[in-house]
Amino acid sequence: MKRANHFLQFIIHWFEWLLAVIIIFAVFGEGAMMVSALYDYIRTWELTEKFHTFLSDALLYIIGLEIALLLLKRDLILIIDIMIYTIARKVIIQNVAIWEVLLAVLAIAILYLLKLYGATLGQKVRQMAVEEIDEERS
Repeated sequence: MKRANHFLQFIIHWFEWLLAVIIIFAVFGEGAMMVSALYDYIRTWELTEKFHTFLSDALLYIIGLEIALLLLKRDLILIIDIMIYTIARKVIIQNVAIWEVLLAVLAIAILYLLKLYGATLGQKVRQMAVEEIDEERS
């Protein structure tokens, strides 16, 4: 039973890596096409009309890369980054009321503070673990 569980974890781990690599390649491929489209927008003087779409796509690609990074690193702080980019994208791509924009800004500020607090707390926990290991070795 233990061996089957270990094998299943191994398969899941490699599937996550494969999925992350596929996401990264897809984002880079789409990013190259986005740069080409941006060049066309600039060349034909349509940048003002298409900037909204360009920014929405760029944030979507950033979210994709963050998800791939989350699959590779398994760092819970990255979830907060994904949430921040998702909220920002939603506010940008939709015509929302001013109170929704203010609520989104407040949510992003709270998530940013949580990220800072989580990173600081994580550093303290790691430092305490290192000190404990050093004491055991002494």
